[in-house]
Amino acid sequence: MGIITIVGRPNVGKSSIFNRLLGRRESIVDDFPGVTRDRLYAEMTWDGHNFYIVDTGGIMGENDESFPDMVSQIERQVRHAVDESDGVIFVLDGRDGVTVMDEEIAALLRRGGSKVIVAVNKLDNPARLDASYDAASLGFEKILPVSAEHNFNMGELMEEMVALLPDEGVFEESEDIPVTIVGRPNVGKSSLLNALSGEERSLVSDVPGTTRDVVDSVVEIDGTRFRFLDTAGLRRKSRVNTDIEYYSVVRTYQAIDKCRVAVVMLDAAELVTDQDKRLLGHVLERGKGLVIVVNKWDLAPKEEKIGDKTRKLMRDELPFASHAPLLFVSALTKRGISRLNQHILAVDANRKRRIPTSELIRLTREVLAFDRMPGAGGRYLKISFCTQADGVPPAFVFFVNDRDLVSKSFERRLENIIRKMADFSGSPIRLFFRNKQEKTELF
Repeated sequence: MGIITIVGRPNVGKSSIFNRLLGRRESIVDDFPGVTRDRLYAEMTWDGHNFYIVDTGGIMGENDESFPDMVSQIERQVRHAVDESDGVIFVLDGRDGVTVMDEEIAALLRRGGSKVIVAVNKLDNPARLDASYDAASLGFEKILPVSAEHNFNMGELMEEMVALLPDEGVFEESEDIPVTIVGRPNVGKSSLLNALSGEERSLVSDVPGTTRDVVDSVVEIDGTRFRFLDTAGLRRKSRVNTDIEYYSVVRTYQAIDKCRVAVVMLDAAELVTDQDKRLLGHVLERGKGLVIVVNKWDLAPKEEKIGDKTRKLMRDELPFASHAPLLFVSALTKRGISRLNQHILAVDANRKRRIPTSELIRLTREVLAFDRMPGAGGRYLKISFCTQADGVPPAFVFFVNDRDLVSKSFERRLENIIRKMADFSGSPIRLFFRNKQEKTELF
């Protein structure tokens, strides 16, 4: 997906525009310059386009001793926006007019060749609309008067943003199998890629965060071509505190969007953290295949049945990903790595697997007919028909008498039944419930 970044000097309303475009409050908004310290991003959908929008509100105030030179801070922020984004929203304060700092930012954007929309904010009064004409002196073609506070011209801003986005690629039909390697810093992602490729494709270091960008490598294994994407280590948001690290996070999520199968790496010394759980959940939410790899297994304690104990611990800690293949490897010694491609191929096939209609009819009539169904107020759920929708990951649509009777526990139970009917290891399953009277055009 594309990236649109919002830039501008302090207190011009960048975060207000960010929140208004999203339709919800994500950034802290305050009149004090520099109140937003962390880079913020969110996924958006508009007119059929999916993209990321970035709030670069991390400009520090003049009294912040760690950033005494505000101009250099802005310059670094804008430079990264130019390098990493498909388009830039350059926000001005319509009440102040064009300032010297605005001119400095404009010069940086022009030198970088960015696609720029100038959004002249805080023009909520029609009498002030002429103030947007001053922005023409900055040398950009697209100039739009807006008011984030009063939702003025925000729809027009959305349309201009979408026009800056690149054509969305189709990755499911790729000749190579795209596989993204993700995980926390220093779990051995680059070492794994180097071991798979037989050469040093990625820089390997003991310093967490060595990989700043996505490394794209095509590797042929046993006659199959894999396109491995090695990503930057994902830290907790509270620790993402530099421009480079911030955009590395965004590009890692882009790499997950591009893949068919994600290899999530864990560290044998610190098996499952909250960050790991969030990352695994994100992969499955995006509909991607999942293979879990525990690296540095050569350093695991030499205990009896340590593998069985670890496997049980993982299943208990990650019940939502218990269907994913689990592989113990050492990227350093290459132990266990030879089996990784087989797991990736199996998971990729499972994402495309279909259950015959006759089996789904049996599921509806036989399996569920003798099970206790969820209900409320004396009414119980009845399933009249089930079909598998086209596309990946596997999605099943159940036509019922009242979908409001469906409980979460029943959904989990139903998913477990479907997983026993066919091999969906490593693939998420989508369940949809439709009332019988609803139209059948589901997707």
